[in-house]
Amino acid sequence: MKVHMIKNSLMAMIFLTSFTVYAGQVKITWQDPQNYTDIASNYGSQNDFQKSLFKTLDAKLSEQATALPEGNTLEVTITNFDMAGQMRVGPKGGYQRAVQNSQFPQMTLNYKLMDTSGTVVAEQQGLIFKDINFYNLTSAVRQTEVNESFFYEGEMINKWFGNTFQLADQQQ
Repeated sequence: MKVHMIKNSLMAMIFLTSFTVYAGQVKITWQDPQNYTDIASNYGSQNDFQKSLFKTLDAKLSEQATALPEGNTLEVTITNFDMAGQMRVGPKGGYQRAVQNSQFPQMTLNYKLMDTSGTVVAEQQGLIFKDINFYNLTSAVRQTEVNESFFYEGEMINKWFGNTFQLADQQQ
């Protein structure tokens, strides 16, 4: 089990445009990633790929947590993950990730949101979140423009957070 503790820094707060103070924290656990549906690497070692994926998605969740009220803590345990697309043999014999509309990213998770006193204010176990509409012209163009690693998976994290917590001043 890999546990990442992420605390939001002052830099993250600088990017907020609201005058309301936000400083939520998030604790992320990637539970048994060797059993995930699909986090296969198409380059380099699987271990390095996994570290990069988790680091990128941890940062997305940390960024989203800045929208939580000050002192709130969000605990998230990812129990399954399926990246957008599918690994296929490429033209030169190596594997590459082919992304198609029907192969959307999805994740299974447990989460618990606690206020400053430690009281649980929201909780769900075994939530399966699918970003079925991940691949449209806008997202395809944006992904090409920003050339961001794990773009579709990061967008899924943003959508889950926005749909789940629906904070009025949330940055997306």
